[in-house]
Amino acid sequence: MPEFLHGTLSPWGYVYDAEALPNLITSTDFANYTNGKFGTTDTRIAANISSASASIRNFCGWHISPSLECGMLYNVYDLRDAFSGNDLLIQLPATFVSGITKVVLNAVWDNDEDTWRGEVIEDQARFDNGMGSGLLTVYDVGRLDHRSKIFVKYTAGFPETAIPIIKELTANGVTHALTNTYGVNSEAAGGVSVSYNVSWTGKGSTSLANDTREALEPYRLKGVF
Repeated sequence: MPEFLHGTLSPWGYVYDAEALPNLITSTDFANYTNGKFGTTDTRIAANISSASASIRNFCGWHISPSLECGMLYNVYDLRDAFSGNDLLIQLPATFVSGITKVVLNAVWDNDEDTWRGEVIEDQARFDNGMGSGLLTVYDVGRLDHRSKIFVKYTAGFPETAIPIIKELTANGVTHALTNTYGVNSEAAGGVSVSYNVSWTGKGSTSLANDTREALEPYRLKGVF
C-alpha cells in the first residue's frame, strides 16, 4: 500500500501526508484576536494570513502545525558525523515529534507499491525519539554502507489548540500589513520628494519583527542532520 495517502514535498525537504498545509490561523481567528476591527469583507485579510503563515513556518524551518504524518529520507554518507559508535543520532526536522512509526534501513523506493523497502525497524526498543524533541537515536546501525539511505516515518506538529502564541504572532503580522497598506505615504511638490510606507519597503506580513523572532525561537529548528 502507498506510504502516504497524500505525499506532498514540503519546502523544508520532508514529505507530509496532506494535500496542502492549512494557514496557521483562520479569518475567524483573526477577527477574534483583533476584536473584529477589520470586519469580515476586507479581501486583504485572507492573502496576508497566507503570507504571514508561510513566513513564520519558513523562519522556524518546519510546518509547526497541524500534527501530520511525515517522512524524511537521509543519505547515510551525509550522516557520517552523526554516528556515536554503532548508534546514529538524527535531528528530525521538527521540534515536536509525537511518534516514530518506523525507520527503514538500506531504503529503496518501490514504484509499484509507492513505499520504501528495506530493513524495517518498528520495535521502539531499537530507537528513541528523545521525549518528542525530534532528536532520534537509532541503535546498532554502524554497519550501514555510506552509500545507502535511511527513511524515517514520524508524526510531528502541534495540535491546533496547543499553539496560541503562534496564532497570536500570525495575527500580529497580518495586522501590521493591514495597517501599513502598500503605496505612497507622503509626497511633496517642487523638489519632488516621495516616501513609501513600511509595507511597500518590505515590512508587511512576510517580514518578522525582532520581538516576533525572539518569541518564535522555541519553535525554530536549531540544526538538522
